[in-house]
Amino acid sequence: MKNIYKVICLGLGLFLASCEKFLEENPKSLISTTNFYQTNADALAAVNGVYAAMRPDVTGSIDPIWFAEVTTDDGALGGTPVGERVELDNLVYSAQHSFIQRIWNTAYNVINRANTVLANVDSAKVTPALVRRVHAESKFLRAFYYSRLVQFFGDVPLLLEPSTSANIYPPRTPRAQIFAQIIEDLKYAEANLENRYAYNDPINGGRATAGAAKALLGYVYVVMAGAPTNDASKWQLAIDKLNEVITNKAVYGYELMPVYRDIFDVTKKTTNTEYVFYYNGTSGLSASLLAYTRLQNFYFTFTTVVPTTEVRTTLYETADLRRTVNMGRKSGNTIVPITNTTGTPIITKYITSNLANSADSNNDFHIIRYSDVLLLYAEALIERGAANDLTAALDIINQIRRTHGGTTLPLLTFTSQDDLRQKLRVERRKELLFEGHRWYDLVRWGIFVPTIKAHLAAQNNRPITDYNYVNDNVLLLPLPNSDFVANPNLRPQNPGY
Repeated sequence: MKNIYKVICLGLGLFLASCEKFLEENPKSLISTTNFYQTNADALAAVNGVYAAMRPDVTGSIDPIWFAEVTTDDGALGGTPVGERVELDNLVYSAQHSFIQRIWNTAYNVINRANTVLANVDSAKVTPALVRRVHAESKFLRAFYYSRLVQFFGDVPLLLEPSTSANIYPPRTPRAQIFAQIIEDLKYAEANLENRYAYNDPINGGRATAGAAKALLGYVYVVMAGAPTNDASKWQLAIDKLNEVITNKAVYGYELMPVYRDIFDVTKKTTNTEYVFYYNGTSGLSASLLAYTRLQNFYFTFTTVVPTTEVRTTLYETADLRRTVNMGRKSGNTIVPITNTTGTPIITKYITSNLANSADSNNDFHIIRYSDVLLLYAEALIERGAANDLTAALDIINQIRRTHGGTTLPLLTFTSQDDLRQKLRVERRKELLFEGHRWYDLVRWGIFVPTIKAHLAAQNNRPITDYNYVNDNVLLLPLPNSDFVANPNLRPQNPGY
């Protein structure tokens, strides 16, 4: 990997409307790290550059979001059937696939910038409290991207220092060590980040917070408890950590939004209590400044991912209000209800009223939102499995179901732990549809292969045996070919590629 420049503003900052608000300074030339970190403003500008490196997730081809949907039973291929998109839809991608390369590149770009901040921002010239916060933000972002890499690729290089010629060919690190570092980083982050920021805080709105660090750490414990790690000891850790978020509303400010549609309404961002960690979309600036998100562009203008037949016809009960928020039909340049019989089915939860300017939209994308935290907590309670755990989990599921799906939906009941487990999985799918969770969930639950084989057979009206190539090998992506060829220490390749 190449050395990266330490501060690149490009007029954006990850989460705020303009660099003038998010950054105190906007360096116009490339400055060495030795000379750059002289003031508090320099330290802030440096960590803002880490956030900025995340932008390709939502401004380019939205690769990690696209991948987590179209490779599952939630998203089908829409728009022009471009070769690489067809490969993803049918799970026949190779190590040369550009989506996979970009997912890898973005992650390591963020990680390298975070490492640069950690190596160069110190209290010699920067206020100690700010050093701790900047380090905590950098560790949070590093942990987030390592949590993505380890789930997608398994053993990956663990880089904790800035990239130099001395470490340009790093070896792969066992998955267990990656998880250990993620946990260490997030424990530091939760202890040193601010508890909360207002969404419209002109300097800090959208930064990582202690609540977000606890929520991400709880999620990581759930991931480790599930497949393929299957470390059951992590269920209790997940329960304890997620409970810290849930029971401290006064500290972190999270609660369910009373109306599902409002979670994604760009006019109600400042009153949205479900924001835990997110990419903030800001419109009105030149596209070259990368200050927008392209969710609306891909879902409405190009319709590159569309709802599967199963999602449209059988996932939701007719009265479930989430169905008509998440999906609609495109009729010319307008949107009509999904219940119409004409028009192309599309994903609508990220579409604003400004359909004419979809390439420069201000849609946010939730990395973590509060409903997700509650459902992860319910999942962990179910897996712990005591009678009172199951009752508490059911209450959470029904709370979300009735709050966001509508009060006319019947309350769920259960007959066994496994019965409730299956109902949790269905409700999680309904609630978080098209939010980039499905691939991870199916893998964690150990049901990806049978679920996707059945889906592909039904989608293409072919025998399920035609999809026997969907096996355990697809549970990991191949290491990107360009890195694999250039770095002999990455061998061997993941099985099946």
